[in-house]
Amino acid sequence: MNLSRNQIIIIGIIGLVVLFFILMLLGIIPGLKKSGNNGGFGSGTAEQTEIVFWGVSDADNSDAIKKMIDEYALKGTGIKITYRVFNSNNYESSLLNALATGQAPDIFMFHNSWLSKHSNKVAPIPESYLPLSQFRQLFPTVVEQNFVSAGRIYSLPLYIDTLAFIYNKDIFDSKSIAVPPKTWQDFQNLISQLKQVNALNQIIKPAAALGGSEKNINSASNLLMLLMLQFGSQMVSQYNEIIFGSEGLSALNFYLQFSNPSSSYYTWNQNLRNSLDSFAEGSTAVIFDYSSSIPLIKAKNPYINIGVSPMLQTSNPDQNQPINYANYWGLSVSNQSKKQNAAWNFVFSATIDSQISEVYVQTGQKPPALRSLIEKYKNDSNIGVFAKQSLTARSWPQPDYVTTGQIFSNMLEYVLNGRLNPEQALKQAENELNSL
Repeated sequence: MNLSRNQIIIIGIIGLVVLFFILMLLGIIPGLKKSGNNGGFGSGTAEQTEIVFWGVSDADNSDAIKKMIDEYALKGTGIKITYRVFNSNNYESSLLNALATGQAPDIFMFHNSWLSKHSNKVAPIPESYLPLSQFRQLFPTVVEQNFVSAGRIYSLPLYIDTLAFIYNKDIFDSKSIAVPPKTWQDFQNLISQLKQVNALNQIIKPAAALGGSEKNINSASNLLMLLMLQFGSQMVSQYNEIIFGSEGLSALNFYLQFSNPSSSYYTWNQNLRNSLDSFAEGSTAVIFDYSSSIPLIKAKNPYINIGVSPMLQTSNPDQNQPINYANYWGLSVSNQSKKQNAAWNFVFSATIDSQISEVYVQTGQKPPALRSLIEKYKNDSNIGVFAKQSLTARSWPQPDYVTTGQIFSNMLEYVLNGRLNPEQALKQAENELNSL
């Protein structure tokens, strides 16, 4: 059959059109398949954008993180989260190595003391995504102190943990102590009832794990930091120099009296077992620790009858503003990430979306950070005390979280071992911290 020139041209055009659509269907030519847009806020993608998220075992509950990620996946954003957890001992070094070699994760957990140390590794939240005024409505004041600098937001909290008064209910009941104390003075008055000593004044059963170093008291350094804040120390001067002042020295002396054999409040020494072990076995009546310590205690003794009460204050908390101490992790986006919009999309969902955030709170039994969830859980039997305390929590700008804790612990040991007096030990700690 002879075709005219016009017929050949028409057939050729039809063939090209058919070939074009075939190539699009195969994905060789982009068109029918939407390419990823880095998961911009509120936009879905047909292809998945993979986001790498690094966490730390201190803040991690594998089931809680997994369920939170699964809940996020139901939103259909087209963003796939690949999660990797690190031991707390090597998390920071692994993160720094990854950043140095250009292999950083898109999202990483950011400790509440890291702002001055690691903010230059974070892509702050664009103000159009979350104005500071809205941020303040969402979270307690301590979060702004920890995660905001010069009006820029560098991280959003997963939860907020605080030190609390954790006691053995059976011991308190056996001593006819019906209501836990509210102030340090109230507690001092109970020490003689709670502790047991032998004829040589050797402690058999301590009233509390208090007065020692990290050698055998979990969170001892944080407890001393809290006391300094409660005693009025500014911790850091207006010139960014660490100065604990006379208030810090008063707090140190107050703390040390509980490990001084000549004090009427003597109740602890460096030869006793670790505070969590001693409390779990029913030997120690009281510890001052975080909600994260409770699962560790119950793992050692599932039958222990634990009570949790608000942290002791220097004055009546019903009449004065209490001061509590926060320790927690947030989520940040690396400034090396090529998918910052998608990364912040997940962080916003995990921390600001109350439905997804509550999955983490419920599964991990972590005290919430969102004000709306704090209100919901403030009377919860397990995490209510910790949730309420986040509203009055404070912290201070430490040069290095791990090293600072070690310097505080060393300061206590120097005095306990008789190497330095309290004033000398405090001054040495200031110098060591300022040298960082």
